[in-house]
Amino acid sequence: MSDNKWMVGFRRRSGVGVIIEHFYLVDGVSDSAEARRAAARMAEFESEPAGRRGGELDVQRVQVQRVISGLLGHVSLSAPVADRMAMPSACSVMSPAGVA
Repeated sequence: MSDNKWMVGFRRRSGVGVIIEHFYLVDGVSDSAEARRAAARMAEFESEPAGRRGGELDVQRVQVQRVISGLLGHVSLSAPVADRMAMPSACSVMSPAGVA
């Protein structure tokens, strides 16, 4: 495993309507957006062979955290990383009224 490790969590609704959270450990990608895409591919691959097409991934509620390894081998998670793909930018929500 490389130093760039991420834990990505997705929600999916089961066939009976129960929300289930799935977490994936992604290694060797450079940023949180790449980690999210890699985890989404893993989630789709995992559901296909077993025929578990209970529901689509909830891409609006994705949790991405960096896996941090301490000097003495202690492993922890960062705070959730802000997802630029799901959040509007400051420019897109500002009104042009204040612009001269």
